[in-house]
Amino acid sequence: MKKYAYLLITIATLSFIGFSCGQKEDTSIEGKKAQLSKLQSEATEIGDKIDALKSEIGILQPEAEKKVSQVKAMPLTTQDFSHYVEASGRLDAVNNVFVSPQMGGALTRVFVKEGDYVKKGQTIATIDNSILRNSINEVKIQLETAKTIFGRQEALWNQKIGTEIQYIQSKAQVDNLEKRLLTMNAQDAQNTVAAPIAGYVDEVRMKAGEMASPGLGIVRIVNLNDLKVVVNIPDTYAGTIQKGDLVKVKFPDLGKEITAKLSFVSQTVNQVSRTFTAEAKVPYDKQLKPNLNAMVEIQDQARGAALVIPQNLIQRTELGDIVYVAETDGENQVARGRVVTTGLSYNGEIEILTGLSAGDIIITDGYQEIVDGELVSF
Repeated sequence: MKKYAYLLITIATLSFIGFSCGQKEDTSIEGKKAQLSKLQSEATEIGDKIDALKSEIGILQPEAEKKVSQVKAMPLTTQDFSHYVEASGRLDAVNNVFVSPQMGGALTRVFVKEGDYVKKGQTIATIDNSILRNSINEVKIQLETAKTIFGRQEALWNQKIGTEIQYIQSKAQVDNLEKRLLTMNAQDAQNTVAAPIAGYVDEVRMKAGEMASPGLGIVRIVNLNDLKVVVNIPDTYAGTIQKGDLVKVKFPDLGKEITAKLSFVSQTVNQVSRTFTAEAKVPYDKQLKPNLNAMVEIQDQARGAALVIPQNLIQRTELGDIVYVAETDGENQVARGRVVTTGLSYNGEIEILTGLSAGDIIITDGYQEIVDGELVSF
């Protein structure tokens, strides 16, 4: 179409030049006015011819006049949308204890080795109590003697023989020795170190002949049935993360992912790291071991019936964030840029708060090459 217009303009220009060269130019005011009137008349005639040619071309070849861009589109629907906080953590055992004796002394025997499974209350080790046992035997002899004396004093007292003070003293002696023996027997029982929980012996730190003392672990026992993920979270999320929140736990070393819920959220923030601790119990899995690295995604916010689109569909402009939609205009589809307000974003998707409605046709491919008002098809 354009080449026809250029051709007509060129012909008119050449005609004017030829006319000018063939006649002597009238330089008077009247002559110039006459030339202007003639040119305006010719321009009007040429414009009419151009418009006529446009109409003819439009009828014969409509697509030459109206550009239609091929795009891809989808209807916008509401959906559930969740936002997750990502953090790194580690796997730990809920029951992971070092077993130490209640009394000090030399170890006479350690009954377990690393890898053994032990039951709660099972004997782990024993401590030398030979001195205590000798003391117990001495007290037992003293108690028997005291009981014999008390029996005689009681018989005399019943016959009104002897003094009351002798009877009371002999009875007190028996009572004191019985209490002393009871205490020593309790101490004797402490020479046996028992497992406080059921689990696997993960570490043996001492062997027979070494000196043990309270607070100094002999063995470490781990119960793998109760595991938890421990994670430190930036304090910026302290107001949104709560006990019971859904958690996705990924173990990169195992290529495994599980879901759980937060079982504990700390009420204090670490002053140095500006983080707070959260824990989530995980179900038993024979592949899971304490101290495994974990990537944790915590659902801190969830939306129902949200408008969500791929984040890459948003174009940043001076007017704001723009999303292109296809609107029906008669028999045509026209691209329109909508200014939108966005909300939460996660995993390549973003929430739309204003600017779009459910049912809008969102242009998902080809939106980079179109402009507002352009015809599109899909």
